[in-house]
Amino acid sequence: MERPLEGVKVVEVAMWVAGPSTTAVLGDWGADVVKLEDPKTGDPIRGFVTRTMGDPNARIRPPFELDNRNKRSVAVDLRRPEGHAFALRLIERADVFLTSLRLDALERMKLDYPTLSARNPRLIYASINGYGHRGPDRNRPAYDYAAAWARSGLMATIAEPGQPPPAQRPAMIDHAVGLGLAGAISAALLGRERSGRGREVMISLYSMGLWMNASDLTVGLMTGRSPRSEARTERVNPIWSSYRCADDRWIYFVMVQSDRFWADFCRALDQPRWFDDARFKDSSARAENCAALTAEIDRVVATKTWDEWAPIFDAHHLIWAPVRTDAEVLDDPQAHAIGAFAQVEHPQIPGCRVVNSPIEFGGAEPRAHRGAPELGQHTEEVALEAGLSWDEIARLKESGALG
Repeated sequence: MERPLEGVKVVEVAMWVAGPSTTAVLGDWGADVVKLEDPKTGDPIRGFVTRTMGDPNARIRPPFELDNRNKRSVAVDLRRPEGHAFALRLIERADVFLTSLRLDALERMKLDYPTLSARNPRLIYASINGYGHRGPDRNRPAYDYAAAWARSGLMATIAEPGQPPPAQRPAMIDHAVGLGLAGAISAALLGRERSGRGREVMISLYSMGLWMNASDLTVGLMTGRSPRSEARTERVNPIWSSYRCADDRWIYFVMVQSDRFWADFCRALDQPRWFDDARFKDSSARAENCAALTAEIDRVVATKTWDEWAPIFDAHHLIWAPVRTDAEVLDDPQAHAIGAFAQVEHPQIPGCRVVNSPIEFGGAEPRAHRGAPELGQHTEEVALEAGLSWDEIARLKESGALG
């Protein structure tokens, strides 16, 4: 069975993560994605080096490989009239145009929605920016760390009281934006089947941060009292918290229904005396005496290793999970069972794998992803498909419009 977006043509003018991750997902789902890049610099994430990579001179960049699999790269200078005209030729034949450029830049470059939809009325125009498409900050530059993590309230709410704001790992919310926008584009394509016309689809890093923080923000909207950050010893529910085992590995209990799980929890930790302790008799008492109960649980959990506790917790049907490191996740048999790590056909990395996008379609044949393209690797191929002759391609290359 074919993948659901087979035959859908996508043109991308986007950099870094949020935009490219959107089209990576569309490519996973079968779309033909053409990535337009500056001939001199390409997508700047091609040169991005993280501390964990070790070798700053490494040719392979895992962040680029992750979000640019299943694409073709065309090197085109959109600042030159001939390059801009070539891009328009591709967009006129596309089903989807995806961009993460700032709104003022898109307007200057005549790549805004009114301009492109006039040329291609069936076009689905998908746009990502930092803070939204209206308001005073519509053109404010951003990464997800700023717009989605810091400004949305997530950073402050997660922080331990009195401690510095916690760090986020790169691109965590970018990837949520990419998956959300890929779904919205698919819905717009379905709508086009009914109406015959394209439409604009918009998302921002800030709006995704607000959505991820929606449970707390909605409390503030409805009650006027916004939740604040909590220390471990101040939790409303001490059996919804983290604890350290004897081998210094952490676990996280998530017994959201405190009274429902309390008896099983006491049995699992072999603490029948907690049943008769008035301080812990019900969820209200446990919340009031959180510091005391947290200290008791700390003491007991620290008597056994994670490996010793795991079968005990499972036998008592507790809801919990290990707090795993990345290295441990890579060896997690459950991650492998669900196909979380996908094979990539890569000419330079034997056995190359990336994290797979999380949506599965029943009946679709699993297949290896294509590796991320070299800058301009498919320029001639795509130009020929667009109807240019070899002479026209040569002339555009000589002028610098194509790379």
